[in-house]
Amino acid sequence: MAFDAHENKVRELFNRKIYHIPRNQRRYVWDKDNWQELFDDVLCVVDGKLSSHFLGSIVLKTDPENNGLPCFSVIDGQQRTITLAIFLSCIMYWMKKLGMENDFNGTKPYIVAKDDKNNDVIMVTAENNESLENIIQKIVNSSDEDMKTKSIPAFVDGGLLHKSDKKIGNAFKFFLTKINTFYEDKGRDLNKLLQLRDAVRDITFVNITATTEEDSYTIFEILNARGMDLEDHELLKNYIMRYIQPEANRDRAKTAWYSIEQKLGGNTNIKKFIRHYTTHRYGTHRSKTNTSDYKIIQECNKSKDTLELLRDIQKKSEYYLKLISPSKTDELSGCTETEYRIYSFFKKKRQEQMRPVLLSLITKNVEGALTDTLYNETIEFLYNFYVCYNIIGEANSNRLTNTVNKYADIICNDFSENNVVEFIEELRKKLPSKGMFVNSFKNVGWSHKKSIFEGEKNKERVQTVLEVLERYKNHGIFCDDFTIEHVLPDSKDTDNGQIGNLLPLEHTLNRNCKDKVLAQKLPIYKQSSFATARNFADLYQNGNFDPNKRTDFMAKQFYDEILKFPIIRE
Repeated sequence: MAFDAHENKVRELFNRKIYHIPRNQRRYVWDKDNWQELFDDVLCVVDGKLSSHFLGSIVLKTDPENNGLPCFSVIDGQQRTITLAIFLSCIMYWMKKLGMENDFNGTKPYIVAKDDKNNDVIMVTAENNESLENIIQKIVNSSDEDMKTKSIPAFVDGGLLHKSDKKIGNAFKFFLTKINTFYEDKGRDLNKLLQLRDAVRDITFVNITATTEEDSYTIFEILNARGMDLEDHELLKNYIMRYIQPEANRDRAKTAWYSIEQKLGGNTNIKKFIRHYTTHRYGTHRSKTNTSDYKIIQECNKSKDTLELLRDIQKKSEYYLKLISPSKTDELSGCTETEYRIYSFFKKKRQEQMRPVLLSLITKNVEGALTDTLYNETIEFLYNFYVCYNIIGEANSNRLTNTVNKYADIICNDFSENNVVEFIEELRKKLPSKGMFVNSFKNVGWSHKKSIFEGEKNKERVQTVLEVLERYKNHGIFCDDFTIEHVLPDSKDTDNGQIGNLLPLEHTLNRNCKDKVLAQKLPIYKQSSFATARNFADLYQNGNFDPNKRTDFMAKQFYDEILKFPIIRE
């Protein structure tokens, strides 16, 4: 393995060299906490409390020269490299704005290099953050007048090319504002700006430069093993790029990984996907160890085709879209009516625990191994199970983890329809008895006033129960936009907060019911598009209504008729 490692200063890093951050690297993710920490450390140098600031290591790969300029790809350290370029550019902004022309031109070579054709070339560019180069160009080329007439936000936002570059824009705004405050606090002493520039210029770091791409990925992995704070999906990407064969496939692999990131949209979704993908394929390993997703995938793919692993991840990321962005029209995340109803419900309720096993079920259904009938019955069961176990029963979800891990793996890797049935039966064993369910159901309620039913969590439980009830009574049709109507006044009795006294109702009709007695409300309920409200009006037209009895009736109806848990056999 050929590489060179030595300590450098930023002025040696940014010295007529070009640094390219490839598309397969993650987007810029540093935030205010990271920027503030760096700024505070640099101020300690300016104030003489530190001799210099140490930034850590940056891993580079040597690329071919371009018109006489040495070029490098940043394999690790892209967040720091981008931030340093932004910091120095922001100092240049204030130099230009404050008339420090000579100092501006003296600092410019740390940001812009002259190639052999006398072209100005921005030293740090990022394929995933094109606005970085654009805003730096704006600072370098804008007139003094343009800077003086525009506010910092207006100046920066005018250089943003994509909404996805918001963090780049925020970083520029942060440093521009902080530098201005620093300048004001130092009595508008221009020399302090020079001291600030010098402190940034003299930041030290360990420069590790590899001559081949494979060596750079190896170094990246070694550094991580020694404690670098990296996400599992970043390590997995590095692993795939390092071991994919033949090497000619590496560019295709980078494009494929970028496509995965674009489809899933956002760091949080990618992290969750890798977590759920790992359990979906290697759930048994997940249950046996507390190790990371990356380590599990790495261990399970030794001596296997890395390209096949990437292809599987890419394919499953498309299936995963059904769970995070259910749609009836989108080509990739297109759902059937049943899928859309259930996966939209799970997304709204933030139910993510079942995603690994759902990913296995979707996979086998798409492959044709799992029939549509059994697939639909299974996800219907999971929908009903979630309402019964989690929403109404408020049971501990941790009790389900090993079962989900086990059957996500089995259904993915050793599929049979009997295994799907076994999974359902395992979950069925965890359902409460009818008596326990009825008791839990009586705890469902919502009240405006202080009682056991107050609070947003209770309101969400009620909304879910009313939604399930309405779908049952109205042939699966439901409108999300509804209010919770208290049949008997919430203010009169604590028991009036219980679920048996509650109905879904349109906003307008709910307002019309205000301050009315039950006999006056019943005709209004009959006007509702909600079958639950209309049925209530018909059932209690004689005015003989008892919330406690209705709660008990609803609980038994839910358990016996609505939340059906059939034994599935084919």
